Amino acid sequence: MLSNPALTGMPPADLERLVAVSEPYWDALAEAAFQRRFHRPRSYLHPQTSSIDHYHRLLAALLRRRRAITSTLMAQLLGVTRTNLSNQFQDGHRLLDLHCIDVTPLPGPPARTLQQLQTLLPESAGKGDPT
Repeated sequence: MLSNPALTGMPPADLERLVAVSEPYWDALAEAAFQRRFHRPRSYLHPQTSSIDHYHRLLAALLRRRRAITSTLMAQLLGVTRTNLSNQFQDGHRLLDLHCIDVTPLPGPPARTLQQLQTLLPESAGKGDPT
C-alpha cells in the first residue's frame, strides 16, 4: 500500500531502480555515521545499523517528503519506533537529494490514520499488505 504510485509520485519500476542504485550510497553513509559516532569501523559480526531495510527506509523518506503520511502512522505500519524512523529520514533525504529526485508534496494534511491513507489510494489498491 505504501509503495502505491498515488503516494510515492513515481511508477513502481522507477522506485525499484532508485532503491537498487542508491543502496551502495546508503552503505557508505551508514559506515561514515558509525565511524563518526564510535571512532572505529563497523564489526562484521554486527553490520546492521537499522531495524528497517533499505527499500522501506527510502520509501519512508519519499513519503515523508511528499507529506503523504505522518511519521507516527508510518512507524506503526513498518513496525518500528517513531524515533528510529526519524533517524532514518536524515540519510534518506540525503539520498533523494544526491539522486536529484524532485518530490512534489501532496495537497492537504498528511494521513494520520489508516482510513485517511486508504482514501488517498485508488479503489483497487487500498487493500492488502501495508508496504
